[in-house]
Amino acid sequence: MTPSEIETAARRAYNGEGDDFWSSAEIMDLIYAASLELSIESLAIERTFTTTSVLSQRSYSLPTETISVKRIEYNGAKLQPTTFREDDAITLSNSNSTDSGTPQYYMVWNEAFFLRPIPDTTGTEIKIYSINEPQRITTSSTMEIPTRYHLDIVKFLLREMYSKDKNLQQSSYYTGLWEQAKLRARKWEAKRKR
Repeated sequence: MTPSEIETAARRAYNGEGDDFWSSAEIMDLIYAASLELSIESLAIERTFTTTSVLSQRSYSLPTETISVKRIEYNGAKLQPTTFREDDAITLSNSNSTDSGTPQYYMVWNEAFFLRPIPDTTGTEIKIYSINEPQRITTSSTMEIPTRYHLDIVKFLLREMYSKDKNLQQSSYYTGLWEQAKLRARKWEAKRKR
């Protein structure tokens, strides 16, 4: 479904088609909020990003929407994740070590990843496999949340619409449905990744 189709489905379920109590921009913000909550709880958005190495550059920024890194490859070879303690063992506690070569390890810290040894070439492909947050939603966006969760987002919208309308009974009902949907998504994504 597109964001506009999700908006239409929610308005139709609420019996509020053509109602201007909720602007389209407000509905898009709510679709984004639902997508964000669902992606953080279920880890459903998987992406692959590429960048290239720079001679003697150890740190590289992660894509802005990254929740967690699952794997990094350097020139097609899997790098091993490492910690500060393991990096100290590699560098003999000299974090300023400039030993260069073909990276074998990576460490993630503060929205960046660090390679060890430091790349000795420019232009080698670095591939990042990550779990991500969705990008902001507009009426013309492509939904990043998998289609299996689109109708669940309608439940989130209905919860918010009833809440704004001060119908707490219906809002509470859709809150329960939304919580169940998030739980199902967490279980399904965990099962799918096994």
